[in-house]
Amino acid sequence: MTQKLADWLSKKSKGQYQFVPTYLPRRRLDLTVLSQADWQGVVVWASPQFFLDQERSKYLWTDTYMHDINLVVSHRNKPINFNGPASLYGLTVGSVIGHQLDDFQRDIAAGRIHREDAGSALSNLKKLQLQRIDAAFIPAIALPYYRQQLPQLDQWLYIAKQPRSEVYRHLFVARSQVRLHRFLNQAIVQLAHDKQWQAVIAHRHTKPPTP
Repeated sequence: MTQKLADWLSKKSKGQYQFVPTYLPRRRLDLTVLSQADWQGVVVWASPQFFLDQERSKYLWTDTYMHDINLVVSHRNKPINFNGPASLYGLTVGSVIGHQLDDFQRDIAAGRIHREDAGSALSNLKKLQLQRIDAAFIPAIALPYYRQQLPQLDQWLYIAKQPRSEVYRHLFVARSQVRLHRFLNQAIVQLAHDKQWQAVIAHRHTKPPTP
């Protein structure tokens, strides 16, 4: 999806920009890109609370372009019916290095929930498959990708009916990139009505953002 989004944005820019997808683990993104005041590029699939920028003062954020769901998953051998932090007491939860777990932080600090970090959500799924952790959080929109990477995923993965949270996806850029930010905000207005893009996100457990 990132490749298709990059291609779509490049086409819409009519030669102004060329967007090239590059995967960076969160820790590397923080240390090598976001630590620079005038970093170049766009961070996709982001949300202000995940980057400690709820006031939107550190970066220039676009409007919402997608609604996503943060799923709580476990192994079918030890399914977890999530209904809040207490559902995870005494368990080891896989998270991603650098990700914020504000809704669980108090319980993690008190030792009621054990957090174990990995480099990516996919790495956590692999650990979950081996039952080295008890639960993990994954974005619903990425399920098709995870199924490609782990062909037997649906045979052992248990998805709790209640998600951890709803997530509204944004793009963001450095505060110095005013012109780029203006283009991105204009583009995502068109994105919501683009038939090709709607076909890309169909059947991915998402819905259009609330107006």
